This record gives sequence, C-alpha cells and structure tokens, in this order.
Amino acid sequence: MILDHLSRAEKYFAVHPGFKHAFEYLRRTDLRSLSDGRHDIEGDDLYIIIAEDHAGKERRKLETHRNYIDIQLAVDGSFPLEWHDVDSCRNVAAEYSAEKDVAFYNDPPLFTVHMVSDMFAVLFPEDAHAPQPPMTVTKKAIVKVAV
Repeated sequence: MILDHLSRAEKYFAVHPGFKHAFEYLRRTDLRSLSDGRHDIEGDDLYIIIAEDHAGKERRKLETHRNYIDIQLAVDGSFPLEWHDVDSCRNVAAEYSAEKDVAFYNDPPLFTVHMVSDMFAVLFPEDAHAPQPPMTVTKKAIVKVAV
C-alpha cells in the first residue's frame, strides 16, 4: 500500500507502467464534474469509477482484487480506509470471484487511515482494504489499473 498526496504522485510513476497515465488523468481531470459510475481511460486496462458515499451505511468487509490495483482518492470530503495484509487474513467471508475480481474477509483491520481531499491510496492485490462509510457525503474516485 502507498499513501500520499496527489502533488507527489510522480514519485510512483516507475512502480507500474499504468501509474503515470492514471495519476496524470487524476491531476488534469475535473473529477468533481464527473458523473457517478465508470469512465474508461484505456478500456479495461485503466478506468475510473466515481462514487458518492453517504454516512450511515453498513460497515464494509475487507476486500482484495487479483486483476486490478486500486488507486483510491478522496475528491470531496473524507472517508476512513481500513487495511490488512491479505497473507494474514484468516476469516474468508466470500471466496474469490473471478467474474467480479473480488474476495471478502471478516478479519479486523490492522489499521485505519483517514483519507482527506487529494490524498490517495494505492492498493495492490496483497492489500486487503475496506473504504468505510464517511461521516458526511463524500465523493471519491477509484482508478482501476490492470495488473
């Protein structure tokens, strides 16, 4: 997992071939004006999901993906993001679904970070994570980068 602010994203361009394009898209696009849902950047290899989240929703389970790296960014507002390394997750809630590219876990998080505006988290396949409901309405972006 990588945590940082969008202003320092160029430090991570070399980590994955898709990161430069992903972070440049996040920097140059008016994310606040994008409608909720999926927006293709490079088809299935690189796309963004815009989501509005509301307080009072049910707590989410930790999840992992095998085919995509998530870059999660708080656009407006803030939200708690929980983390646990997948290798020490022991309580599988739902086995991996190749169709949905997700597995779920009931394990408690090892830590929680409070994601604020323009702060991003890069979540690799080994990072079990759970973005939790915010205290107020929050708009966030999730960039999906093919592994």
